[in-house]
Amino acid sequence: MPSFADRLDNRRRPLAWVFGCALLASCLGVWAQGYPAKPVRMVVPFPPGGFADVTARIVAQAFTERLGQSFIIENKPGASTLIGAESVAKSAPDGYTLLYAGSSTFTVNPVLLKKLPYDPLKSFAPIGIVSRTAMLLLAHPSAPANNLKELAALAAAKPGHYAYGSFGNGTISNFGGEQLASALGVKLLHVPYRGSSPLMNALVAGEVPFSVDTLVVAAPQIRAGRIKAIAVTAARRTSLLPDVPTVAESGYPGFDVSAWSALSAPAATPEAVIRRLRDELNRITATKDVIDRFAAIGVEPVVADPDDFVRVVRQDIRNFTRIAKEANIQAE
Repeated sequence: MPSFADRLDNRRRPLAWVFGCALLASCLGVWAQGYPAKPVRMVVPFPPGGFADVTARIVAQAFTERLGQSFIIENKPGASTLIGAESVAKSAPDGYTLLYAGSSTFTVNPVLLKKLPYDPLKSFAPIGIVSRTAMLLLAHPSAPANNLKELAALAAAKPGHYAYGSFGNGTISNFGGEQLASALGVKLLHVPYRGSSPLMNALVAGEVPFSVDTLVVAAPQIRAGRIKAIAVTAARRTSLLPDVPTVAESGYPGFDVSAWSALSAPAATPEAVIRRLRDELNRITATKDVIDRFAAIGVEPVVADPDDFVRVVRQDIRNFTRIAKEANIQAE
């Protein structure tokens, strides 16, 4: 029979465990309050100038102003965002290296690449989706189509003759173009470019008659009259181009393709740090300054929610898997 001392010791153990957990949580909370104590790197796995880079710089500036430490953008493009994403996944989980990326990293690569140096959900601690922007079907002014019905008629008459450019094989731009061709019931020739800037230069120069790109990159060129917008691929029109109809409004219901960017940290980053970043991010994207700066380039802020991030990633992976199979999209 256990002695009184043994019974007393057994009762103390769970109390000690609870006390230890409470002490640890308290210490982590105090540590997080002192975060950040040094500059933070925000890795963007794309070249400068695209949707992710532009919005990342707005967010980084706001973080810097709010938290009193520099949030530094580090562009690490290459290998379909693998270089930048892998570098963050393998970084110390201390909150001082973050990843600012979107569909290409979290939903396209898992569909197209058999071996990834990271898992889209297990290798990162999601802080949340930060922003969304509409994609557009664009055209050179000389292209013989001003709406989707005209494009569908042209492409049906000459299958595979008319080309659309994307900002890379297997990107959201490529998937958007193939999903659009499927909706129209036509065959379009895909011409991939290495990034959004080269794609826009090619469209302005007339190297390709059509392209699928983000509103962020396209809006200035549309305003200047160098290109024309045929349709918005998102579910609703954009206030920057109120006269441009959506694909759904043009006679193809249910069509909704948009680009998004999210902020995440390496897996095992302390939850207290993730919570602090998420709370600050939601305050940032609710400020008039950031809302106005986002709106000026056609971007919508999103409430950062890890659960929503996981839901979107899983949903997009299912959708892109279907499109990749139908259009035979393969990694380069």
